Amino acid sequence: MAATVCCALLPIAATAQQVQPPADAPQPAQLDLTLADIADREPYPNLLDYTLSVQGDLQEDTAVPTGWLRRPTSMGPWFAWKNRVREDTGLSFGGSWMMLWQNYSSSLIDQHNAVGNKLTLNFSYDLFNRGQANAMSLDVAVEDRRPVGTDLPPLQAGMATGSMIPTAATYGDFSLGVTQAYIRQNLADNRFQYTVGKIFAPNFLNAYPFFDDNRQFLTQAFSTSPSIASPLRGFGAVAAWYPTQSGLYLKPGIFTVHSSDTGSTIDDFFSKDEHFYMLEVGFTSLARTRTPIHARAAMDANNIHLTAWYKDPEQGGLPRARGLAFNANYMLGANLMWFARAGWSDGWFVDRNAAVGIGWRPTEHFSDLFGVAVGGLQPASPALRSQYTAEVFYRFHVTPNFAITPDLQVQVDPALDPSTDAIWVFSLRGRLTF
Repeated sequence: MAATVCCALLPIAATAQQVQPPADAPQPAQLDLTLADIADREPYPNLLDYTLSVQGDLQEDTAVPTGWLRRPTSMGPWFAWKNRVREDTGLSFGGSWMMLWQNYSSSLIDQHNAVGNKLTLNFSYDLFNRGQANAMSLDVAVEDRRPVGTDLPPLQAGMATGSMIPTAATYGDFSLGVTQAYIRQNLADNRFQYTVGKIFAPNFLNAYPFFDDNRQFLTQAFSTSPSIASPLRGFGAVAAWYPTQSGLYLKPGIFTVHSSDTGSTIDDFFSKDEHFYMLEVGFTSLARTRTPIHARAAMDANNIHLTAWYKDPEQGGLPRARGLAFNANYMLGANLMWFARAGWSDGWFVDRNAAVGIGWRPTEHFSDLFGVAVGGLQPASPALRSQYTAEVFYRFHVTPNFAITPDLQVQVDPALDPSTDAIWVFSLRGRLTF
């Protein structure tokens, strides 16, 4: 039974292991700037959470924590030294280390606990036009993910419970290596952006501010869309064009369907006619700003978009697939954001999905975050029942650089285990940035 379930889950598990967004979600390099640098630049919006944000990471690093059990950071000299290196050489770098424990009330393989960790190192260097709006930057992410003290990491163990979707979308298993390496640039007074290289497609495909399971929701129901046959870490290119000042944008992209966690797929892109195409059209609060293309969706406080996608059939592999995905997220005041998402596909394992939720940042606690969401999906196979998901979490920052997040989710009517009414998943996540 366990072997059958694992085989059925393999295509979705592969997609999830190589999902962030940002995307660890991507993750794109988390950089540090001086306050003087930020003052000279167009300010980024005040978001509920600063996922993938340069300015936001700095603000969280330097802010004085408030509230019960808060402690100031002791890493001030380290961040000051990193800023001096950036100013002297143009090289920015940073990283994070995470640990996640999950407990499952039910499991088809009788593994009720899983522990996994992630180590991420990010580097960015301006190749040309250093310090200018049209600088061409090279970004590199080096990562390591693996289980700790359990047979399987949370990604595989969570899917083997009987759930149709992962309970922790990116906590998988691969050795230290380069997971992203790409160039990016803003041109024509920020009217046009592009990135090309080895990129993490979910950072750009129907992404929104809550897609990062390093800091926010864990289950794939609320990170990436389970109804999209998304490629993962592979060679591709994405562009964004802002034709008017009204917020309208168009974002086309093309990727190889072949992914490799730490290897190269550039040969697959040029030698095989097996690609994934996307076109996203919507309205954004970040049109014509200096926000990097890989961080645009994650930082977009007010966004509505429709994403169309198409995947070529693979020789000896998965068939052709196509679909549409919708997203809307808007701020209510300074600290509350709501979102609504939905998707439809033809040729993929999930026919339809929908989700709604909110995130709230307590005013007096600058970096804490509370989130709650509900959603559902309909599998493509008529033999499988529809599955529903609910999740709630609270991210508590002990210091500006260390957060602990208790999380509770329930997978109701798990599609791959008809003998179980619900799978309860308790999670505890710790994250240290440096």
